[in-house]
Amino acid sequence: MAVRRLAILSAALVLSAAGTAIAAEPRAGLHLQGEIKFPRAQKMFVQTDAQDGTRLTVALGFHGKCTGGGLSELWSSNVAAKPEVRVRDGRFEDTLTGVSRNVGGVSGRTGHFRWEFSGRFTERDVVVGTVSGTAEVRQNGKTISRCKTRKPASVRLTVRSPA
Repeated sequence: MAVRRLAILSAALVLSAAGTAIAAEPRAGLHLQGEIKFPRAQKMFVQTDAQDGTRLTVALGFHGKCTGGGLSELWSSNVAAKPEVRVRDGRFEDTLTGVSRNVGGVSGRTGHFRWEFSGRFTERDVVVGTVSGTAEVRQNGKTISRCKTRKPASVRLTVRSPA
């Protein structure tokens, strides 16, 4: 009886581990959208290359608390990020940077972002991942605030059909 229980438990563990380890290869020419689950949700997108689904162009969001006296909080959506992200075996992990101009509608104020973005394709057209990061807000070239996300936030991106 104990051997039978052990066999069933072993099989269940192997199947559950296999389910979480599977990552799919992305399709080429996709535009995936979603919201990062920060305390104040922010939009982002991932676009796969037209010929090579393993090359991703990313635009990320940010929501963080700031120090330094200029701002107390910073949020932004769909900030173009570089470099291009490479997918290997359906998974990716990269450090990205981006700049947003006229932050908060203030001329001359820029946000300089740095993100840690990792995840995997659970299906050929679905991405799950985490995003965390820091930002520096500058007014006419002078740093006025440094901002940081509280903790990594989850995101799920899917193909959105036109409404």
